[in-house]
Amino acid sequence: MSLPAAGRAADTPATAVSVWPVRPVPFAAHIETIGQVEPFQGVTLSPEIAGRITELDFDSGAIVRKGQLLLVLNDAPEQGELIRQSGELRAAEADLARARSLIRTGVESHEDLETATARFEAAKGNVARVQAVIDQKHIRAPFDGAIGIRRVNLGQYLNPGDAIATLTSYARMRVNFILAEENAASVHLGQIVHTTLDTDPDRHFDAVVTAIDPKIDGSRTLSVQALLNDPPPDLHPGTYAHVSLTAAVVPRMVVPETAVTYSAYGETVFVERPSDKGLTVHPTAIRESDRRMGWVAIDDGLKPGDRVVSSGQNRLVDGMMVRETPEVLPMAGLEGLAQ
Repeated sequence: MSLPAAGRAADTPATAVSVWPVRPVPFAAHIETIGQVEPFQGVTLSPEIAGRITELDFDSGAIVRKGQLLLVLNDAPEQGELIRQSGELRAAEADLARARSLIRTGVESHEDLETATARFEAAKGNVARVQAVIDQKHIRAPFDGAIGIRRVNLGQYLNPGDAIATLTSYARMRVNFILAEENAASVHLGQIVHTTLDTDPDRHFDAVVTAIDPKIDGSRTLSVQALLNDPPPDLHPGTYAHVSLTAAVVPRMVVPETAVTYSAYGETVFVERPSDKGLTVHPTAIRESDRRMGWVAIDDGLKPGDRVVSSGQNRLVDGMMVRETPEVLPMAGLEGLAQ
């Protein structure tokens, strides 16, 4: 009849292992989430009033400046009306000047002056109204940016709200992301978050939190917006971004990733214990909460002073005799866990 595994392990010569002394170290938990890039300024250009396109002064992909004329709808009737109303304004202005001059001599009454003033103000308003319609038919860039795909052609008739093209400012970009309700206290205005983009996963960009929704929505999440300064020139709005932000730095028990054994029953580590015959190891169930830079933060299963096998545990069984070899893991690597 064969011996139990523990009995066989006790009779096996001591196995050389590296051991890690468990102790609390400052650990900054990182919250990972997915965000989406949107332009700091971006609009779909469209007319306020209907009309036929008589001038088209841009093409797809053009870089435009604020105030630049992009498109003109047929404004010939308004231009003619503006000439007529401007003439009436000049006449009303002359009548008002004459009334002011004559009232000083007593030839005209105050009622005549008030009538001349009213005609002048009405004429000025008519000119402003016609000019406003002309301005509505002259569509200009509201800010510096890049034009998207042009959706109209010369001679086309447009109705109010018809899409002409998109205009996007690439000078700055925003990253919108959401956090679970339990992580709401981990974000604040002015906080630096780290982002990587699907279009360039090897580069890291910093963004500054500029807005936090004051309300937790129905899905128990919080919406956050961060400003991405100096974005790459080829970054497109709508790109997915991987966002990482640092929560509070607290002391945590950490072990090297190499110390953790994974199975269908959970995670375990081999903990060294003294015995009558020397040092033995025993598998211990743990619960991990985070992992970074080759280290695992342990929430349950270990206490300060435990000595955990960091390498060679794949040859171990419960109760096996071991002997320690020098630990080769760099102690300095722990300093980065607090960042």
